[in-house]
Amino acid sequence: MPVLELRSVRKSFFSGSPRSPRRADALLGVDLDVEAGEILGIVGNAASGKTTLLLCAAGLLRRDGGSIKWFGEKFAGGGCLPGLVYVPAVPTYYPFLKVRDVLHYYCARDAGLSSRRVKLIADTATRLGLTDSLATCASQLDKETLKRVAIAQAIVDEPKIILLDGALDMLGAGALLVQRALREISSTGTTIIAASRHANFLAHVATRIVVLDGGWLTGSFSAARPNPTVFPSFVQPAKQIAERIH
Repeated sequence: MPVLELRSVRKSFFSGSPRSPRRADALLGVDLDVEAGEILGIVGNAASGKTTLLLCAAGLLRRDGGSIKWFGEKFAGGGCLPGLVYVPAVPTYYPFLKVRDVLHYYCARDAGLSSRRVKLIADTATRLGLTDSLATCASQLDKETLKRVAIAQAIVDEPKIILLDGALDMLGAGALLVQRALREISSTGTTIIAASRHANFLAHVATRIVVLDGGWLTGSFSAARPNPTVFPSFVQPAKQIAERIH
């Protein structure tokens, strides 16, 4: 049984002036299955529906039609699914919070920190190259480090599902650390869905990549069977994608 099942999921938004509003379609009937422990990459151009799809799946945005099932149960939405963490492309924190505070937040909000969770936080900070930044305030971090902090925060919460909305983009030297950490947690059964405009940011870590274009899923391939020809013209170059998959 898939962890996530999307069937004919649709979503549109009002745009234009209040006097002459029109509906802009974001999702036009998406069907998608995601397996436990899979690292699914969703690649698409700007306004292709990537963020809308992730927000609907998470329950943070109400869909207009279709069905969503998590773990075989219908999900109405209207609130974030328990056991799921959504990481935005631009994470924001109170500027006075230190990295250590951010990593402790999810673990300490419901119960005291156990020695196991303290060790998990320390290990995750090491894996993502954040040990030297634990005492640094969020306002002093560059964008790349902030993304690694957000991904580390998601990992230490030990969720069943992590949704990364552009969080893997432009990670620079930290990309290898993040990729290794995501592979490790997916091997324990955590499901990861990552969206990006750039296939090359996903190809190193995803076990499968689907293409979202204009609100439709237009293609799919896996690391075992690369097929870069399914990518529309906005993803360039196809040869580089195939090389990175291998």
